[in-house]
Amino acid sequence: MSIGANSYGSVSDVAGMVPRYADAGGDNFSTATRPTLAQVESWINQISAILNGMLAEAGFVVPVTQADVKAALGFFVVQEVSSLAEGVNGSGRFGPTAKQPGNKGRFTVLVEDAQAYIQGNKAGFERLGAARAYPITAGLAFRDTDNAGDPTFPLVERKGFGNKDRDWDPPTS
Repeated sequence: MSIGANSYGSVSDVAGMVPRYADAGGDNFSTATRPTLAQVESWINQISAILNGMLAEAGFVVPVTQADVKAALGFFVVQEVSSLAEGVNGSGRFGPTAKQPGNKGRFTVLVEDAQAYIQGNKAGFERLGAARAYPITAGLAFRDTDNAGDPTFPLVERKGFGNKDRDWDPPTS
């Protein structure tokens, strides 16, 4: 197995976060480590796929290629995979004795983390230059006629609450 082209993060970054579970040098995983190299690569691909689904739902082109956003997504994936590596070794927030609020499973916690991360950063990702496949306003529509073809009128009119139009820019002389 290898890390997919649509994935974020690297095996060496995960090893750097949890060197005690990596090989003797603490910088890689192998078939003799727990987790194995194949497991770490698989987790990177799977968590990246979850992020890509959420990013696509938020309107972004995936995989994200903008350097800063890609680095931020990679760091998120590495943190989650590192937590999984700790968990299979009996420690960390996904370990057997960890108490999750509401007795949530690892997958639920991981998905909620990803949702919060994307929702909390999507405006910043866009401002950094991550490409959007469609604008954030996609799907909003206005109907000027009803099903019978008759004209529709606004539910609330500006003057309906006693508002008066003001000229905020008085004429200059």
